[in-house]
Amino acid sequence: LDEIREMGQTFVMAVAPAVLMVELVMSIDRMIQSAQHSRTRVGEWSAETILGHVSQVDEQVWIPRINLMVAAHNSGGGIPEFAWWEPDPNETEKAFSGFSLDEVAAHAMSVRTNLLSVVRDIPAEAWTAKAKHENFGEIDVAGLLIQVLTHDEEHRASLVGS
Repeated sequence: LDEIREMGQTFVMAVAPAVLMVELVMSIDRMIQSAQHSRTRVGEWSAETILGHVSQVDEQVWIPRINLMVAAHNSGGGIPEFAWWEPDPNETEKAFSGFSLDEVAAHAMSVRTNLLSVVRDIPAEAWTAKAKHENFGEIDVAGLLIQVLTHDEEHRASLVGS
C-alpha cells in the first residue's frame, strides 16, 4: 500500500504487483513506439540515446536497488539508503551512438525483461521491503517501480515532443 498525502489528507493506494509488471512492459513498448516516430532536435539526445539511457538505468539503478531492498528485508537488516544517481549522459550518448534504433529498442526490451524477471521473483512478503531515497523518501518496492514508470514517462515525453 502506498500513502499519498495531498492538501493535508492521506489517501491509501494499493498497486497490485501484477499491474505493475504489465505496466513495466507496456511502458517500454510505448517508449519504443514513440522513438520510432520521433525526430532528434539539435542539441538533444537521439531516440537511440534515450532508449539506451532507460536501459542503463534499468540495469544499473533499478535492478540493483530492488535486489538490495529485498536482500535487506530478507536478512532483517536495516533499510538501504540511496542517493540520486544516473549513468553519465556523455558516456550514454557515446555508448549508443553507433547503433540503429531497432538494435537499441531490442536491447531496451531485453533489459526491461530482465527487470521484469527480478520483479516477478520477489516473494509476496518481500514487497514490503523498503529503502530510503534522498529524493523519494522512504519507499517500498511498488513505490520504486512507480518511479521506474515515472522515469520512463519523463523520457517518453521528450520523444513525443520531438
